[in-house]
Formats: sequence, C-alpha cells, structure tokens
Amino acid sequence: MDFILQGHEINLKGANRGFFTTRLRANLERLLDGTGSKVGMRGMGVIVAAPDEAAVDVRQRLERALGVQTIVAGQRVAPEAEAIAPVALAMIASQPGASFALDVKRPDKALALSSHEVAVHVGRYIEEKLGLPVDLRRPERLCTIVLNRKGALVSRAPEFGPGGMPAGTAGRLLGLLSAGFDSPVAAYRLIRRGARVMLIHFYGTPLAGHASSLGPAEEMARQLTRYQLHTRLYLCPFEPVQRAVIAATPSAYRVLVYRRMMLRIAAALAEKIFAHGLVTGDSLAQVASQTSLNLEAVSAATRLPIYRPLIGDDKVAIQAEARRIGTFEISAAASTGATDDCCSAFMPRTPALASSIGELDDAEREFDFAPLIVSSLSAIETRRYRLRGNTVELL
Repeated sequence: MDFILQGHEINLKGANRGFFTTRLRANLERLLDGTGSKVGMRGMGVIVAAPDEAAVDVRQRLERALGVQTIVAGQRVAPEAEAIAPVALAMIASQPGASFALDVKRPDKALALSSHEVAVHVGRYIEEKLGLPVDLRRPERLCTIVLNRKGALVSRAPEFGPGGMPAGTAGRLLGLLSAGFDSPVAAYRLIRRGARVMLIHFYGTPLAGHASSLGPAEEMARQLTRYQLHTRLYLCPFEPVQRAVIAATPSAYRVLVYRRMMLRIAAALAEKIFAHGLVTGDSLAQVASQTSLNLEAVSAATRLPIYRPLIGDDKVAIQAEARRIGTFEISAAASTGATDDCCSAFMPRTPALASSIGELDDAEREFDFAPLIVSSLSAIETRRYRLRGNTVELL
C-alpha cells in the first residue's frame, strides 16, 4: 500500500520548503520505524510505501504525522484494466454513499492504454458488482487511478491528516504542565505549529487519600511525545515555595503569587535550556486567577513571551480536543483519583478576582523570592522521552 502525503503550508514556504520537507521526511521515518515502510519524495509531496500487512498500522500512525494535510492511500497494480478493476472495486466499496466516480489520469502519454478505456472498463465492472450509479458531478464515492509505466496507482479519495507544521521546525518553548485538561492541549497546539515544547510540572506533597500528580504528568509527556517525537519533562517540587509564599504574602493574593513564582522558575529554566517562550493552558475567566486583570498582573513577573493558545476556548472545546489527541483519559483519571498538582491545603478561601501589577508587587514586598528560584532549579529532576516507531522510550 502506498500513501501519498501533501502538506499545504509546507508548499507555501518558497526557498525554505526544502528545510520543512527534509524534517517531515525524517519525522516520518522515525514515526514509521518498525513497519517496513520506505519514505520518499514525489513532486510536491511525500510518498510512503508500506507493506500490505502493515497498511492499517501505518495509516493509524499517520494521524500523528504533523505537517501532513491530506493522505491518499493507494495500491499499485499492473497497468491493465483487468488488474485495476478489482482493486478499484475495493476502494469504492470501502466508502459510504449512493454514487461513485473514477478519476483516471495518464501522465505518460506513451502508454498504449488510454484513460478512457480504463474508466469505461472499470466503471462498468463496479456498476455490475455494486449496483451503484456513476455521478461525475457530485460523486459520494471516489477512486483515483494514475497510470504510468511502473504500474497503476489505485487510491481512495483524499483524507485529512493532522495538518500544522512538521514537528521541530519552529523553535523551542517551555510548557507549564498540570494534570488537568487544559495545559496538555495548549502544549499540543504549539507542537502542531512546529514548536518543540519542553514541559515543566510543579508538584507538591499530596493530601492524605489523594494521589501524586507525578504519574499523570509523566503519562501526558509520553502522549505528547507521540506527536513531537522528543520531549523533556522537568519535575519541580513546589511545596517549599508555597510555604514561603504563605509566610510572606496576604492570603487573597496567594494563588496569584504562586503563579508568578511558577512563571519566574519556568523563565529561569527556559533561559538554561534555550527556550524562547512559555506556554500555559490559561482560558479567559475559567478560574479566578485567569481573569484579564489577574493574567496581566501575573504575567508581569517575567519578560519572556507567554503563549496562551486556549485563551478564547471553553471547557467543552478543550476537552473535545483532549479526546482527539489522547490526553483526555489521563486527565479524567487524575481528576477522579483526586490528584493534587500542588497541595490543595495551601489554597485560600477567597482568592482575588481583580488584582493589579502594583498590588501584587506590594504583596511581594517582604517576599525574598530570588533564593527560592535558585533552590527550585537545583531540585528539578529531568525525564527524557523519545518515540521509536510506536513506542515511547524513557532515556
């Protein structure tokens, strides 16, 4: 089985197109490792030649091939109408709809067999076997047949790939990862745009009867690795910071100062790992700390760019995307198991809804946070993950 892959945005890159297609090809080779497939270039696209027995597995993996806009699955047969007909029948039979059409192309005009002859012979064969009418204007089922000297490629109608840009083509960012639904989706959206998103997870000592957030965070990192192929997860203990915040700042601003500290630590780490921005799962007004005024006041803690790809989305849309990318079940299990990202005992009863930069600066006036950033960085543990074929390896 052959798969012809097209990337819409890649083809608009002009003189830089070679960089993106080379990275896409390398990503595909790693993604399809172990399937026996061969990856090559074909015109403006990429062609994957997969053994028939691996075709289903390859098609499933291509759902994670970022940068691929359309996928055309086809089978090569002898350039003869009798050989083409049963394969085209199978392609049409696998699709829903009450009518069909054939799109027969013959780029090599030296072939004795004409496209019209193939269309007539194969079309009649399908009509007899399936009893479907031909509709050349608006067919519900479509089969494309490309004739050349090496054989005929018989393919289904194009299907959508994941789109976006090839993984690892848009620089490095650092994503703040929780065990909830939002932050993994936010990280994925930037991964889909080509960024290499490293992850940092802040954790505390869980309350009695609660589970640690470390397990879900590692599962999230593994799942995101299935899209971006390489991931680093930084695990940062946050309870010492929380206790220091409690001792030095007013209760109403406590959560906002927590978030400021997370941004400061993440920014310091980003500088060390050459990341050029932070990614958060903030969604406007979803919780008290995410009102527009609070987001402004918290963001002032760092000059590093903060990317918030979910800012205008509601929970329903975010959870639907989490299902599509495979992180929903991890987050759902974490919430069912009462997982603590950072110890819930330290949360104030009435957090501020509308703070200003000046108010938070005043709240931190007696708070010496610089040593806490240094100690937090020294306490970080690192996990490195790599995708090899269909397996995520812990390095």
